[in-house]
Amino acid sequence: MSSGLPRPFPYKYDVSDDRNPGIRLYGKRFIKEQTILENAVEFMAILFSNKWIGKNGASSDLFPSIKELNEWADSNERLSYKPPIKLNLKLFSFFGVTPFDSRHQVHQEQFRKIALELENKIETNDGKAEEKVEILEQLLQGFQGVGFNRNWCTQCFFPVSTKLITREVIWNESVAKRESISSWTESISKFHKYYSIQKRMFMARGGELLYLQLCNLFITDKDIIDGFAHSLDLNHNERDPHLLYDSLQDNFKILKDNYSSAFEKLIDFIENLDLETHKIVNKESESQSCEWCPQESWQEGLLFAVEINRLMECKLDPVERLELFITGCSLQILRSLCAQSIRYSSNQRNSEGYGSVLGYSWIFTPTGSVSRQQRLASQRNLQEIQVLIQSALRNDLLLDNAHKSKKDFEALLREADTRYGHKLFLYLGKKLGIIAPFKGPGARFVLTDEVLRYLVLVLLRPGESCEYDLFLQKLYQHYGIAVEGGWLNDAVAWSKMPVNTSIQKENSSWLVDMLRASGFLTELSDGCSIVTNEFKHETS
Repeated sequence: MSSGLPRPFPYKYDVSDDRNPGIRLYGKRFIKEQTILENAVEFMAILFSNKWIGKNGASSDLFPSIKELNEWADSNERLSYKPPIKLNLKLFSFFGVTPFDSRHQVHQEQFRKIALELENKIETNDGKAEEKVEILEQLLQGFQGVGFNRNWCTQCFFPVSTKLITREVIWNESVAKRESISSWTESISKFHKYYSIQKRMFMARGGELLYLQLCNLFITDKDIIDGFAHSLDLNHNERDPHLLYDSLQDNFKILKDNYSSAFEKLIDFIENLDLETHKIVNKESESQSCEWCPQESWQEGLLFAVEINRLMECKLDPVERLELFITGCSLQILRSLCAQSIRYSSNQRNSEGYGSVLGYSWIFTPTGSVSRQQRLASQRNLQEIQVLIQSALRNDLLLDNAHKSKKDFEALLREADTRYGHKLFLYLGKKLGIIAPFKGPGARFVLTDEVLRYLVLVLLRPGESCEYDLFLQKLYQHYGIAVEGGWLNDAVAWSKMPVNTSIQKENSSWLVDMLRASGFLTELSDGCSIVTNEFKHETS
């Protein structure tokens, strides 16, 4: 168990105000209110926004330079970035699907103004410009990501284009009602009164924390990384943080699509239908600053960097790559919660050497038919994961730190459990589909086709093949996912259960069946099966 409280990255960041054990342990912050999609969108918002450290000039690079990262890590400066605000685009796209009780008359009038302006600019031979406006509205509604029950400006696009990445904006409805606001111009002229852009309720820093984990990794000493990665099947480029930095700096650009320039022009065109609104709200908006992550998180950050880098190098449909990237961000949050909990839990469950390289285990089962023994083992394992997280949040030093808060201690602890701790783990796992059922008793880990596809594409390099047993090893090393064989026995022991043969079916493997059905498995003989990532990119 680590001694002392978690040290922050950047190293001199003042964390004295972070008294909640969940924030102080895991960084600021993974939180239940932030959806799977919004974690990934926030990560992309930092990548593709201009960013700067302290008073340095803004840069469009995806990451600050290694030199800047080193200087920043040992300073009191902040990493700032400024995603765009696109009120016109969001209003046109989402006002029609906003709940009726959330629609304000001022917004209704602006929506009609934008629609009419667009209609007047459309040249058509059939005289049905109004119909074309409706088609464009429906087109953009098709990219609605999350926030279906929220006000139009708080909803989020699925980021098929980086032009659809926008800043969180919250309509201050109560203020508008109290002030009896009468026009759109009035609402924009007093933008910070009627809209909030710094509450971070839904873009709540989860994506920032993932980004910071990578920055932390890039300036970690290579010798330290080699010591951790000696049991991992990583090549030279994946072990060297500077080479990994260069590769990610280049490969992440594939998310900034170059294949839909006409669509991007349409997005800009609609946003600029009211150019004055666009200029005012973006001119008056201040930048956002990243917070901090635990220094120890470079370990899970290394695994995340390697895996996402491999995903970017795969030859995939752009939308599928984006969907898999979103899956990867969510799995990284779950992995981070477990890895950090192991370091600070007083319950030394990995003292016997059980668990993955990060010290924990997940026992996965099929989504369909499952034996009673498998189901019970996975349920017990999931319970142990929850106990692990709860135990870490009750680390003596974290509790002492929480007692110094002006807030009620018991309330802080409840918040840590429900928003940042095991309830977050359960909720995110269920949303991702790897914990089932979503409601009711008997929750256990399950493996879906989508998650399996992601795992194959990131545990194997594009074009790489390996024997099935080696794939099981990679699965356990990277994620602690145990399915069968010795890795399952290890996970059973980690979960404080007696190792026995009843949990494993003889001469049968549900994972082999899934891999075969997905086209990833080639059976050379009864005793040799090969798992292959066939999605080798043309430039690989």
